[in-house]
Amino acid sequence: MVKLTKYTGDTTYVLGNGELGTKARMLALWPAALTVTHVAETDEAGECLLAFDPLSRLRSVLDIDSSLDEEAAIRAIEALRNRASESAPPDPTERLAAALEFQNVLSLARDARGEGRA
Repeated sequence: MVKLTKYTGDTTYVLGNGELGTKARMLALWPAALTVTHVAETDEAGECLLAFDPLSRLRSVLDIDSSLDEEAAIRAIEALRNRASESAPPDPTERLAAALEFQNVLSLARDARGEGRA
């Protein structure tokens, strides 16, 4: 489950690289974070930052009704994100097949350059 909140600059997050996402760091990475409404997507505890997007972008991409106020829109997006994460995990054989196909593509590229020949 993920948690979505409006970014206000009052919360410090753990970023993907292990850095602390203090207000100063967040504004350095996303200068418009307090000018335009941004949404922080975190783990359930609200500690680890998973995504950070302008609310208007999320509304557009996810087709969220523009008549909803900010809080209602954030709740609707959160529900969509959590519904998507509840779907069945991917079939491991599909992952294996994709990895093998990728290896084949790489070997074809090497052969085309003449690197795989004896």
